[in-house]
Amino acid sequence: MIMTTDKKTVIIKGISTSPGIAYGIARVIYRWEQSIEERTIEDSQIENEMSQLDTAVEKTLKELSKCQKTADAKIGGPVAKIFDSQVLIASDTAFLNKVKDEIKKTHKSAAYIYSMQVENNMLPLQRSRDPYMRQMVTDIEAVSHRVLRYLTGQSESEFSQFSKDCIFVGRLFTPAEILNLFERDARAIVTAEGSPNSHMALIARSLIIPTVTGVRQVHMKIRSGDRLIVDGEKGQITINPPEDEWNQIRKKGAELKELPITQLKKLSDFPRKTKDKVEINVAANINIPGPIDKILSAHNIGVGLYRTEFLYLQQGHFPSEDEQFEVYDSVAKQYYPRELVIRTFDLGSDKFLKDQNAVQENNPALGWRGIRASLGNPRIFRDQIRAILRVSNRGNVKILLPMITDLPELNRALGQIKRSMVELRKNKIQFNSKIEIGIMIEVPSAAIMADMLASKVNFFSIGSNDLTQYTLATDRDNQKLIGLFNSFHPSVLSLIKNSIAAAHKHNIPVTLCGEMAGNPLTIPLLIGFGIDQLSMNPSQLNQASEIIAKIEIEAARLLADDIMKLANVKDVEKRLTEFNLSLIAGE
Repeated sequence: MIMTTDKKTVIIKGISTSPGIAYGIARVIYRWEQSIEERTIEDSQIENEMSQLDTAVEKTLKELSKCQKTADAKIGGPVAKIFDSQVLIASDTAFLNKVKDEIKKTHKSAAYIYSMQVENNMLPLQRSRDPYMRQMVTDIEAVSHRVLRYLTGQSESEFSQFSKDCIFVGRLFTPAEILNLFERDARAIVTAEGSPNSHMALIARSLIIPTVTGVRQVHMKIRSGDRLIVDGEKGQITINPPEDEWNQIRKKGAELKELPITQLKKLSDFPRKTKDKVEINVAANINIPGPIDKILSAHNIGVGLYRTEFLYLQQGHFPSEDEQFEVYDSVAKQYYPRELVIRTFDLGSDKFLKDQNAVQENNPALGWRGIRASLGNPRIFRDQIRAILRVSNRGNVKILLPMITDLPELNRALGQIKRSMVELRKNKIQFNSKIEIGIMIEVPSAAIMADMLASKVNFFSIGSNDLTQYTLATDRDNQKLIGLFNSFHPSVLSLIKNSIAAAHKHNIPVTLCGEMAGNPLTIPLLIGFGIDQLSMNPSQLNQASEIIAKIEIEAARLLADDIMKLANVKDVEKRLTEFNLSLIAGE
């Protein structure tokens, strides 16, 4: 295909949904909603219409069953259960009986009545502020589209008409379509709607497909054939980049052209060593189970941050202790003997659903979230802690508490953990009573009093993304503040360095698990600070391992000393870039 190069370059921002960088040619999927004709039927046709409805539902259920099997094979674990909700919607007997009653009563076609009943059911859900209700709308739309397709004889939308290795753009994609796109080797996905917590997003993250959502009318702004660079980490899309930028990224083609999963399969075993043969502990941040687990464990890579929010987001309620135990135990077994650091639920008022007594907050990031929400729901918190403790006998599991701000808060959380231990002992359930417990250092108050907090726990994990946000009072998702959110800020670096020093004073290790951990510019600096572990998104592991192999420890320490003398972001970035270029030149 001949590409024109005189198109105007446009950069648009969306929501970072699944990290990774990809480039390719856009393929835009349009969905023009077909209105269902209001058709009157005779008495003699009623039974036939209801029979057609039953057949359409039966075929839909077969399709969904196939999707379930594909998801289980490609992803496995609890993520594949996302399709369970669509099966329940499709087989809702009460709803189907109501549709049949209306067919008899109004003498209208099955397609028309079904579509009207779906629309009536979705209306209150669409108005809801509840994220789970809005997710239900997406699931209902996905199911009803299948049923109506059979009732009206519409052809199925085919992705096979597009070549492989494309970046797919659309209003929204269903979980089944994401699986289809994965089969088509989609390099990235961009949507106008959706959120990082949608079922679509969970599937995309599990399959490690770079994804940006929430780009308003993006399917109207991008045309098939446009050149795109998608940065899933920043939530940024560059449309028709300048020729020099396009050629530059194509030089990395061998690396970026491969799907992230393919790249990861080529990883060297870990831990990695610096140029002067010092081992650097590198681990992965895992958002959701998937094929990535098998690849990472095969390369001796542990999990420095295992996020558990997906267990709640995929089904709209908190799973039971036993349900959580099954998930954690499976993951711990997969990674053994490498460590598995399980972070307790880091959910806030922006994610809590209808079964919680949450209130609307103007700024959820500063509200009832993280450990605050867990302590506010002690039964749910202890369910999770008991599930983790039951897995701890495997010997590679640790507990990580999010958003700790002070000692009283930490003591309350530790008290709940001790109570959970007592409950397990009463039931004669074995666990590791010496399980290591750590805290996230992600708010300035925790970083400032790190010396006192370090005496109470077994390890620190620095969340540089939130620490930057809170230190600089800058919402990282606010497009108007993009230039202000910068982890190179001297104040942020000072808090990180001091937190590491405080931890080492008490002989406990420190992990950094934010974006800085996988950034080639900051990896040498963090090593110079004395960081014990870098935990990053799996898509960053290849590049990080290459950088680590070029670093000498003493040079990294001198770099850290230089950086701490600088007073502004530009000077810090300039010095880090110079050091990075010197590493490349020294190859």
